[in-house]
Amino acid sequence: MINQKRLVFLFIICLMFLSACSNKNTATTEESDKDKKKETKQEEYVDGPLTKVGQKKKGEDGQLYELKKIKVVDQTTDLDPLTVTIQDVKILSITNISNDLLESYQDGIKLKLKDPINYIQISYTAENKGKIDLLWPQISHIILNTKEQVNVKENNIVESGEWDLFAGAKKDITQGIIFESDPKDIKEITFVLNDSIGNGAVVTPKKKVKVTF
Repeated sequence: MINQKRLVFLFIICLMFLSACSNKNTATTEESDKDKKKETKQEEYVDGPLTKVGQKKKGEDGQLYELKKIKVVDQTTDLDPLTVTIQDVKILSITNISNDLLESYQDGIKLKLKDPINYIQISYTAENKGKIDLLWPQISHIILNTKEQVNVKENNIVESGEWDLFAGAKKDITQGIIFESDPKDIKEITFVLNDSIGNGAVVTPKKKVKVTF
């Protein structure tokens, strides 16, 4: 009888030990999973250009940039002597914007801004293959498939540089154009290339270029 009681007691002790080990392993696994989730969350923010839909980037003032859509275009429009090659078009949103930063963004922008700010970023090159210097005000307007029309000069959030394009010169240009439509509704964008002026006369006319997603 004593031996049986001792065996039962030892059996209970073993069960308690195994249970404690199991709980410890479970806790360790849960902590490991939490650490992995934290690492994954930290990896969501990238350095450099956003190239994949869903990627996010932190700004210097705590704002967050997210890539909503992207279209690699590599399309050249020849207006002789001006050629314009669009590399890519991105739709981005900016969130987590402080009041001070929002006021800074609003400066020089006609549309009323709020968090989030949605904008279209177009990257392209312009080349003057002619023999006279051109004054080319880049893109004048965009028209969205939602029927929204935006004046680029009044709503450009990215500094795109001077308008002078000298004979034989080529330069890279990036413009960030704010819009009010819902990004998920954007299927097509029409960019209106401005006319260029040389020696006081129009050299190249306005031209519409469509980009679809």
